[in-house]
Amino acid sequence: MITQSSFTQIPTAAPILSSPSLASGPSSIATATIIDIPGFSDPRYDKYRRHRLNAFSRLTPDQLADKEKYINSETLRHDKNVKITHEVTINSPDRKPATIADSHLVIETGNTHDRIRIKKGPGESLTVLINEIPYQLNNMAFINTPIFCLRIKTNGGDDCVLVDSDVEFPVDIDLGEGNDYARAGSGYTLMRGGSGNDTLKLGRGDGKAFGGDGDDLMIAGTGHGMLRGNNGNDRMQAGEGVEGRVLYMDGGEGHDFMIVTKNTLDNPTILHGGKGENLIVTHGKATVYTGRDKNIVRTHSDDTVIYAKPTDEVHRTSGSTLTHTAYKELGHSGYLVDGSQDFVQNVNDDIDLLRLSPVGKQMLAEGDSAAKRNDAPTLIKETADENAYYYYNNSKLKKHFSTNRPKDLESKDHSRGQDFGGILITDDLVGLTPSDYGKIISNQPGDVANAGEIHYNPSFSMFDGSGPIVALYHEMAHAYNGANGTVLPGRTNREHKPLGERDEEHQAVGLPTDARPFNFINSPFAKPTTTNPKPFTENTLREEFQLPLREDY
Repeated sequence: MITQSSFTQIPTAAPILSSPSLASGPSSIATATIIDIPGFSDPRYDKYRRHRLNAFSRLTPDQLADKEKYINSETLRHDKNVKITHEVTINSPDRKPATIADSHLVIETGNTHDRIRIKKGPGESLTVLINEIPYQLNNMAFINTPIFCLRIKTNGGDDCVLVDSDVEFPVDIDLGEGNDYARAGSGYTLMRGGSGNDTLKLGRGDGKAFGGDGDDLMIAGTGHGMLRGNNGNDRMQAGEGVEGRVLYMDGGEGHDFMIVTKNTLDNPTILHGGKGENLIVTHGKATVYTGRDKNIVRTHSDDTVIYAKPTDEVHRTSGSTLTHTAYKELGHSGYLVDGSQDFVQNVNDDIDLLRLSPVGKQMLAEGDSAAKRNDAPTLIKETADENAYYYYNNSKLKKHFSTNRPKDLESKDHSRGQDFGGILITDDLVGLTPSDYGKIISNQPGDVANAGEIHYNPSFSMFDGSGPIVALYHEMAHAYNGANGTVLPGRTNREHKPLGERDEEHQAVGLPTDARPFNFINSPFAKPTTTNPKPFTENTLREEFQLPLREDY
């Protein structure tokens, strides 16, 4: 049984940590250890030599049959205080470097109580103070650096990581074990609290924070953002944001206190209590999903929409909207989650929201039914890419590619006559038809996917800052078409795109297409449509969230 008095008030700002180890002055810059990072124009930056697969390369978890994905690293500095490494992730068809998927500079400290401050340095550099010792990272301007992100990994100990408010460079902070504190700057920031009772404070830029294990204090910034409490009894707070901000908050497991102190924007704050007995308080526009267990909701705006169970205690204004819904144990047979422990928990937290969502429950129920018909679930796999994907696959394609894949695939090797909807066609597709890829041909469904995969990053958000769960739902819409063989094969004309846009993307979003109308739900009472029916579209979830609908792809 939860009561309001069991929660302490969250302060409007985190306590200021003062430490002599964070002091800096002109002398610290003059004596800094210089770390030179070769730029794209530097002759030392030979990506073909440095980025080839070798004995020291590390394969990533999200491997595909037609290409390898691996990480190469080069140590730039290693002393008793810190290890600084340049890591590059490469997509490589047939072990030939093709594209750089990620490139970041890793600053890793040990299992002591470390103090790290990131500030602007002279020229195009950043200065990193680590336990009073300065390191100057040269060539960190966006236009010339091969570094996409600065990654801080503090491991054990009670650590403190401060990023100055004028630092706009993207920063990824992994705090590890211990009771840690982190404060973001004004660039994109990703925080992982790890185990321990952590304080995570986002800044002026877009950002996402994962509490991990422990009772954490998490404070949203003013940009697009996401707070995931994960395990523990967490306290989560958000205030006013910049125009157009989208904020997503998920309590995860534990008895959490979630509060939005102010929101005068057009976009709502989206809150999900998750597992446990939670207290959710909102001021301003919000969309609230209570969670699996008994919860208390207090809202103070008529612009609030609440999805709650009859057993939840809801205090709301007369103009707000309350929809009673039931939590349903759906999706267990339709989706198989594969990845790290943190990944599995984050995906399960997303699916938990869908088990309470009126439209989400329909998507999960269809996924379960399709898995039963096809004798196979859709696999949800972990990826570090800043994107989400659905890969259609079935037994026939697996057999074909195991025997017909050429040793070398070049982009100039085009198809001999088959139209697969505008994807890159290579000679290894000869002998297959669009129907083998689940495409609708002559108003008949194609083959169904019995080995389809969704590759998902729980920290990836779309262009408008909508939460990762929206990206996951988009890929679930693709999986719905794959599992039913109802993928539209053509393209739809768009004035601003000479080649148009792929119908299969339009149908997943919920946009009209130029395709022939099709009866997607295979019912004599259903009207054929040129796109996926509700609820099997991204825009259906956006509508329930009170987010702007997507008007193009």
